[in-house]
Amino acid sequence: MPDLTYRTMNAARRRNARLTALFTLGAALLLLSLGMIAFKPLPAAAQSEPTPFPLFAFPDARLSAAVSSNTLALGKDNRTLVAANSFDNSISVIELPQGRLKTEIAVGLDPRSVALTGDGFRAVSANRGDGTLSLVDLASAEVVTIRLGGVNPYGVVVGDGDMAYVSLQGSSAIVEVSLLERRVTRYFSVPEAPSGLALWGDFLYVTHFWSGDLTLVYIPDGRVARTLKTGIDTGLSQAVELDITRGLAYLPQTRSNADNPALTYDSVVFPIVNQVDLRNLSLVRTERIALDIADRPVNMPFALALDRFRQWLYVANAGTNDVSVIDLNTGLARAHLEVGTNPRGILLNRDNSLLFVNNALEGTLTIIETRNLTVLDTLPITDFNVPVDTIVAAELFFGADDPRMSYGGWVSCANCHFDGLSDGRVWQGFPDGPRNTPGLFGLADTPPYNWSATWDEPADAELKIRSLQFGSGLIDSPTVSPALGDPHAGRSIDLDSLTAYLASFTGPSNPFTPDGSLVQRGAVVFAEQNCAQCHAGTAGTDSQRYDVGTGASPLERAGSTFDTPSLRWLWASAPYFHDGSAATLRDVFILPGAHQLIRTLPLEDIDALVTYLLALPQ
Repeated sequence: MPDLTYRTMNAARRRNARLTALFTLGAALLLLSLGMIAFKPLPAAAQSEPTPFPLFAFPDARLSAAVSSNTLALGKDNRTLVAANSFDNSISVIELPQGRLKTEIAVGLDPRSVALTGDGFRAVSANRGDGTLSLVDLASAEVVTIRLGGVNPYGVVVGDGDMAYVSLQGSSAIVEVSLLERRVTRYFSVPEAPSGLALWGDFLYVTHFWSGDLTLVYIPDGRVARTLKTGIDTGLSQAVELDITRGLAYLPQTRSNADNPALTYDSVVFPIVNQVDLRNLSLVRTERIALDIADRPVNMPFALALDRFRQWLYVANAGTNDVSVIDLNTGLARAHLEVGTNPRGILLNRDNSLLFVNNALEGTLTIIETRNLTVLDTLPITDFNVPVDTIVAAELFFGADDPRMSYGGWVSCANCHFDGLSDGRVWQGFPDGPRNTPGLFGLADTPPYNWSATWDEPADAELKIRSLQFGSGLIDSPTVSPALGDPHAGRSIDLDSLTAYLASFTGPSNPFTPDGSLVQRGAVVFAEQNCAQCHAGTAGTDSQRYDVGTGASPLERAGSTFDTPSLRWLWASAPYFHDGSAATLRDVFILPGAHQLIRTLPLEDIDALVTYLLALPQ
């Protein structure tokens, strides 16, 4: 934001400009009344000049609509609906009002969002799994693949002139793509994990998945104007919906109560919708919607649709398979609608008479009539060529609706480990002391499990389901074996499916392109310091426990031992150590403890070692 002096100067300029304009208008009206001039409208170019950076001047809401990233996109004809099928690597084209599946078209791997070009004849999908953007001709089903040069594309929006903007969740960047030229034209650096996008005029609003932050990007200059924090505990933020009439933004999010010293199933996470005033990009704290109070306990509010005329907000809750209909005039629910499994996209038609919900783990589209808030139809929209075991396991992982997994629909596995990632939080309320959330990549190679190494098999997740999530459990028995006791594997088909799913998460491609000489020097330092004595093999762990001198909490005894963590995907797993006491990898070698090297190595060697570690796996 500009400083006070800059704002004062601009205010003076605007006052002078208004006085000049009033004088000019008065003179023009006098001349017009005398018939000496003819009225002419301003040229189109003068009406659409770029918004001057860094002022937050809104476009004219009558002339400039806003678009948001979504798993659904509706053509201007109000008849062509396109859906992204992330689990089936395809998009579906649905004809309205019949609600008929017209065609399904294969695109890249794991499409997370879809948009339509201005002419409505082509669709684009952001494909998280292979780092591409698919440009699809809807008439011929021809697909052009555009490589984006980044990791984990997530949200996509299309603006004027067929310019597409894609968030690169793993590369901390937004990429601009010319769909006419079918190539990348610019990259914009933004904070970590950009996900949801909303485009309005010259501004791009960007959500950040784990932090819950909202960034404003000024497109003509390609730079960040400001990043707003929506709370130190907000996250799972992958959508933003704009009210262009009132200048507001709505963000479905989850609050993670990581500082709670006594975790219970109903105090781990809280479902919310945050409201942001776009005039000054500030959080409207008094208007935050606590969905568990406004409606009921729901899990993972994930996507929104706004009826700005009725002032109704439709919230798709991905973890509890339902939609909360919130009346913004009262802040309370008008209705609670059950939909399909894992709804990740939600969209109103042009006159707000119909609501569409994309159920990602069911391959269906729920169609709701908004006049009486009833479900009209549930339409299959994809062949869903996914193994049944995988679907069952994904439903268990992402869901809180099954009482075996969660009591009252409060918490799911995905709240902390969405897509196998780490939420980057240190949870204070575990019996053994604070615990940094680990990623789930490559689990099969890294037994034992958890920081205290008290699980010898992934199926011991049954213990966490019963204790933290307060589910009844997937094993059909009131009692189960203790940690390191008799195996839990083989006692439940669904538990075995879930553990196989947990073991299937593969780490994303490394977004860094480090200096090769630094990597080589870091490898030498790694060998000279005998790091491989503990961090051995391709997984980077010897699967043993050690006392490495990290600070013990009051709940831990001095000299506690902890599992040797893997060295793979360190770039995606900050902070470090069991208690998150090292915010960066460099801190690992500077802070007191067994890993401290700053007393014996020059900083240049430490930085080379850090570069080598961040490049793993190679």
